[in-house]
Formats: sequence, structure tokens, C-alpha cells
Amino acid sequence: MRIGSTTNLRPPLPKEHGSWAMFIIPLILGLSIAPIWRWRSIVLVIAVFGLFLLRYPLATIVKTRKRPAADRPSLIRWSISYASIALIGGGYLIVAEQLYWLIPIGLIGGALLLFNLWLVDRRREMSVLGELSGIFGLALGAPMAYYTASGQLDDTAAALWIINALYFGGTVFYIKLKVRQQPRLPAPDRLSERLIKAKACLTYQGIALTLVMIVVAFARLPWLIPLAFVPMTLKVIYGAVRWQDKKSLSLPRLGVIEVIHSVLFAILIIVAF
Repeated sequence: MRIGSTTNLRPPLPKEHGSWAMFIIPLILGLSIAPIWRWRSIVLVIAVFGLFLLRYPLATIVKTRKRPAADRPSLIRWSISYASIALIGGGYLIVAEQLYWLIPIGLIGGALLLFNLWLVDRRREMSVLGELSGIFGLALGAPMAYYTASGQLDDTAAALWIINALYFGGTVFYIKLKVRQQPRLPAPDRLSERLIKAKACLTYQGIALTLVMIVVAFARLPWLIPLAFVPMTLKVIYGAVRWQDKKSLSLPRLGVIEVIHSVLFAILIIVAF
């Protein structure tokens, strides 16, 4: 994820459309699939929103710490504000609502955030490991929302985390294929060669589908859930065959396509349940 500049007046916000989808959709799924719903879920959404926003200014501070930055005081103030929102909201849910399982879930999310910042410091946040750590952290929104809404932390909550993480993890490999790999190489004439070039993306998708089926079987979830991964799988196969050159590459178009597929994924998961 790219780190951009901020101003003193405007709040620092994540620029990538994909990260917003990865934040919002797990929350929607957790709240939608929970057997019951309580108003305290609104507090969770606000708290998690603060935690989501916190990563951007912290990453900017870490990335620019070795050079002068006029907006650093502003970034620090916004970081404190975002962290306060997360801590106050989370504290209310833990103390007043007695949702104690939010503590270990929050600690896992905090550990993933710190690990991601450690990678930012080493300019490795755009690596597969860096992006997957962020995605697994954002996917925690699903079990947190499910638990807050229903008061239950069961196999379904854990499965929602894994399903969301596996789905959005596929976007990492797909974007790298279409943006970093294909435009830099001439298009192979043979179909088999194109598939070989996309082996990382195709392999991940195959593993993700297999793991989803295993999770569905062990957690006794609706058997239609793997169908939510079919549009993504077809997109990956088509993307491997249809070579992307520099002239036709459009990052905004790729972003819109990813958002559309993410919304479709969410709809299919809700329908499956």
C-alpha cells in the first residue's frame, strides 16, 4: 500500500479502494450472518473504523522517520485520535458489555498491525507477506462483528475470518500478476506458457478453494459457500490467459473490478447462509 502525503487540516485516510472493501465487507458479513443483532454492534463498527484508519498515519510516520517531515506532528495527533476511538469503543464493549473475547481478537489484530509496520520500516510492506498480514488483520472484522452482534464466538465466527482472509488474499496475487508481472514481459504465444507464468496466482486460488471446502466441512457451514469463490476463480483463469500489456493497463479499472467482485462475493456468502 502506498504511503502518501497529508495536510494539517485534512484527516489522513487510506487511498486504496481495495483496502476499504477489505475493511467493510468482513464487517457486513459478520453482522449479517450473526443469528441475532444488537445495537452495540454500532460501537464495534466505530471502534474498528478507528483501528482501520490508524494504520495509515502510523505507516507514514514510520516510512518518513529518517527524514524531516513538516506534517509529522499532525500525523501524530491523528494517530492518537484514531487510537482513542478504537480504545474507547473497544473498552466500552469489553467492560460494559462484557465481551471479553474481544481482547484476544484485538491482540491478534494489534500484533498483525505491528508486524505490518515492521515491514513498512524495511520497505517490504508491498511484499506478499506484508499485504497478506494486512488482509488477515482486516478479516478479523468478521468474527468481531459476529461476536459483538450475537455474543457467540463459535466455529462460524472463526470460519468467517478464514473465508474472508482467503478470498481477499487472492487479490494480492492477482494484482501482482496483472500489474507487476504481465506488463513487463512479452505475451507468450502458447496458452500453456501463459498459465505457467501465472502459476503463483492459480496455485493460490486452488489452495484457497480447497481450504474453504475443508473449513465448510469441519465447521458444518452451508455447502454453497465455495460457490462464492467461483467468480474470483474464473477471473483469475481469464486474467492468466488474457495478457495485460502496458498500454491497456488501467489501475482504476482494475480497482473497480476488484470492488465489484468483492461485493459479489459478499452477496453470495450471505445468500449461502
